[in-house]
Amino acid sequence: MVVVSSREFRANQRKYFDLARVNDVVIVSRSHGSYRLVPIKEQDTLIDQATLDAKIRQGIADYEAGKVHRMHENESSEAFLERMISEG
Repeated sequence: MVVVSSREFRANQRKYFDLARVNDVVIVSRSHGSYRLVPIKEQDTLIDQATLDAKIRQGIADYEAGKVHRMHENESSEAFLERMISEG
């Protein structure tokens, strides 16, 4: 883990962005607290609050309309997921 002051981070941002790919980088600010610099990977999901709210509302509407997948009795979670994927 590498711990740096906010002043050091501002002066050498590129260095710490590169370092964050392989190490934990913690940025410490006397007045704002501490932060960890974490690179975002391709498989990470970023979504804004408005989009998340819209997806939740759509999910609720689908549920109320009966557009749901139900597990069969004694069906494994793996089998359930495979069936959901194959049904589209």
